[in-house]
Amino acid sequence: MQAIEIIGQIISVVAVIITFITYQMKSSTRIFVTNAAATAVSCIAYAMLGGTTALGLNIMCIVRNICYMYKDKNKYLSKIVPAVLALVMAVMSAFLWEGYHSVFFVVGITLNTLAMGYFNPQNLRKSILLTSSLILIYNLFIPSIGGAINEIVAISSSVIGLFRNRTRKAV
Repeated sequence: MQAIEIIGQIISVVAVIITFITYQMKSSTRIFVTNAAATAVSCIAYAMLGGTTALGLNIMCIVRNICYMYKDKNKYLSKIVPAVLALVMAVMSAFLWEGYHSVFFVVGITLNTLAMGYFNPQNLRKSILLTSSLILIYNLFIPSIGGAINEIVAISSSVIGLFRNRTRKAV
């Protein structure tokens, strides 16, 4: 492993730490801002690890987070913004293609963008089981240690959240 790759792996772990901080935030604005910071650090790691698909689409995720901070202020925009962002990501992926393994990240992040925009929290947790699994596969191909850890934590957190917040049917 080259020095730049080792530094990239260390930076990817720093992104995971910032993501953990995101989970501690209480307001949606702080969550989006902290997540944007974690994503920016991930971009640096992916650049060093040669993950151009993840680098480009993570830059788009920063834009997505900023848009999502304000999307609920306009009822019409809140319905169209997620679809437009997902479409832009899908189109961008053609220019960021690294190989067949890119499809895992593209599908995962595009579906995640739609889920974040349209789903309630419980359905978002369910969708993360699929989207984070796809992104995890991509991270194993790169390889990105921090990226893989981040997706494992996301999947684990979703499972815990699904059980903690399940609704009980009346008998």
